Amino acid sequence: MNPSISLFRSLLREAKKVDNYNFRLYAIRRVKLGFQINRNLAGNEADLAFREGQENLDILRRQVVLGSLYPSAKSVMENSA
Repeated sequence: MNPSISLFRSLLREAKKVDNYNFRLYAIRRVKLGFQINRNLAGNEADLAFREGQENLDILRRQVVLGSLYPSAKSVMENSA
């Protein structure tokens, strides 16, 4: 599998684990937007964007762990869904 597709799927998977509703939707939206913006990159720019994506994945993983340590109350939007 293409490494960038694997990174995309990993980022989405981690974003869906975020506890807070607003942060979760922001993370999912940001992942999709980031990959749309960087879709046509090549060479060094693509490598740089890929490394930035890996760093963002690490940040997102840490955020998921912190969110699980301090869970928030469910949003009204989550209760109605």
